[in-house]
Parts: sequence; structure tokens; C-alpha cells
Amino acid sequence: MKKRDYDVPNYKGSYIEQGTSVLRNKLDIKDETKIFLQETLGFANAEEHFLNSLTKRTRFTSKYICNIHKMALGEIYYFAGRYRTVDLSKAGHNFFPHPYIATAMQYLEKEYLINLPVNYSSKEKLIEDIAVTHVEFIHIHPFREGNGRTARIFANLISVRAGYDKLNFENFRRDYYQRYIDALNKGDDKDYSGMIEIIKE
Repeated sequence: MKKRDYDVPNYKGSYIEQGTSVLRNKLDIKDETKIFLQETLGFANAEEHFLNSLTKRTRFTSKYICNIHKMALGEIYYFAGRYRTVDLSKAGHNFFPHPYIATAMQYLEKEYLINLPVNYSSKEKLIEDIAVTHVEFIHIHPFREGNGRTARIFANLISVRAGYDKLNFENFRRDYYQRYIDALNKGDDKDYSGMIEIIKE
């Protein structure tokens, strides 16, 4: 997702490299392609690390998700692993107001994360839990950048901890993009059927 896809109301210029759409970063990169490549490498390394350290005893918490984000983007952005301090919207959809993100993530942990089973009686139930958790996390959008990629890594960790393979997220980025957005919107009313169908496929 490109930075210019986000609308940041009343944003301060200090968040963006002057004359670009690139977020201020530790590497002083101003080229969008170069920063995207750095981010991609960071997320790949983070996923490998967390998959290698994953066990049946691994506890999924809001802090665990923050650690994924921090490892992925820690060498690039100062805000890595920290909740955003600005409000974000995309295509007219407003994400959670930033003053309430910590509370929302605590709720996500209490109501969803810590209740995720280590073992599932069926793959259908696993897919349902991944879909619900994914939608609820994306609605919060706790980070300034990298929410979708963090969510996809976390979904893979849920699946692998339960003894299943990683998911195929190619459809999220290609043919199913509009369906994905529609599924997120349906999730506003706690209707997760759209996301469940996407993950099934």
C-alpha cells in the first residue's frame, strides 16, 4: 500500500520527506520504490524469525503483534512497534481514532487473541478465527504504516501454530482486492462471511 493512499487529516510536514510521498525514515530514503523494497525485506525477515520461534506455547497478544511490526520496520522507521499518533482514513473509510488505539488493542487481545485455540477441530473454524481477527485488526489499523502486512504475517502464525500451512495471500493483492475491501466493510457490522470466503479460496 502506497503512502499517498492514506489521508492524514491536519498532517504535519514532518511526517513526510519533503517533495515526496515517502514517510520520514532512518535511512533518509526519498524514493518510493526503494523504501518499499526495504519494507518488503523487513517484513520477510520478521516473518521468518517469528515462524522459526513459534511453538504451541506461543501466546498471541497485542504486544506480540507490536513486536512483529517492530522487527519488520525497526531499521527503517522510528515509529516501528508503536501505535500511531495521527488519524488515518482511506477511500473515505476512517480507521480507529488514534487516542483510543491502545484500548482497542487491549479489547482485541482480551476478546480474540488469547482465545485463539492452539488446536482446531476443523479447518473451517481456523479460517473463521483468522478472518475475524484479521478484520478486527485492520479496522483498528494501529500502526502508521504496515498494518496489512503485519496482519498477514500474524494470520500465517495463527495457521502454523495450529498445525496448518501458511495462507496464500496473492489474491488479497490482485483479483480479490475489491472483494477484500467489501469484506472489510461488511465486518463493520460483525459480518465476517466475505473475509471467510476469501481466505477459504
